[in-house]
Amino acid sequence: MELTKNTIKNLKDKKYRKEQGIFFVEGEKFCLDLLSTDIEIIMTIGARDYNEFPNFCKVDKKVIEQLANTVTPQDILCVCRAKFYNIDSTNNSLILDNLQDPGNVGTLIRSAVAFGFNDIYLVNCADPYSEKVVRSSAGNIIKARIHKVTYTDVAKNKDKIADKFIVADMLGTPIGKIHLPKSKIAVIIGNEGSGVSADFLALADTKISIPMLNGVESLNAGVAGSIIMQKISEV
Repeated sequence: MELTKNTIKNLKDKKYRKEQGIFFVEGEKFCLDLLSTDIEIIMTIGARDYNEFPNFCKVDKKVIEQLANTVTPQDILCVCRAKFYNIDSTNNSLILDNLQDPGNVGTLIRSAVAFGFNDIYLVNCADPYSEKVVRSSAGNIIKARIHKVTYTDVAKNKDKIADKFIVADMLGTPIGKIHLPKSKIAVIIGNEGSGVSADFLALADTKISIPMLNGVESLNAGVAGSIIMQKISEV
């Protein structure tokens, strides 16, 4: 990819980036992290010399300010190819069922990476490589294995994903009262408004809930999923 005025114009356009399957990683720390992943770096744009990066192009800081999603961007930005993996979990997994809020999706990706749920299966969710999701994940999406799947994909490949499927449900057993096995676990988090679909409720081995006080009935999907993954990571 050659950096021209037309390229810059296209890269600024969200629709173009989605159609082309590309996204931005901003900041030196996360760009350096990219080098240890198998995500393809299409172009590296820097306001100073970053010759260790592939396809490097030195530019004026104003160009980065034009492209970046942050208010005060750092001196480097990588244009990357969106990466999706085949179904096969290496450890614990997170399954997101019809989550539409980019902030929730990004938060859950960040928490999943933090607690060892690196395989993340998205069923009809917000675009994981949109700028809002990438930003909400604090760049940690590059450390995750993202899978775009359907319910049927999950049902047909249960054995490749997990040994036990746990669904977050208000009517489930309180998480502190459940014996969690030391095996591969998949946590299922449902839509912000309607919760987990009937199909995934039927698929799950165990339904768990988070006890709450003071008349609070439910938690934000990002918060609930994060708490559950943290609890399971302690097993």
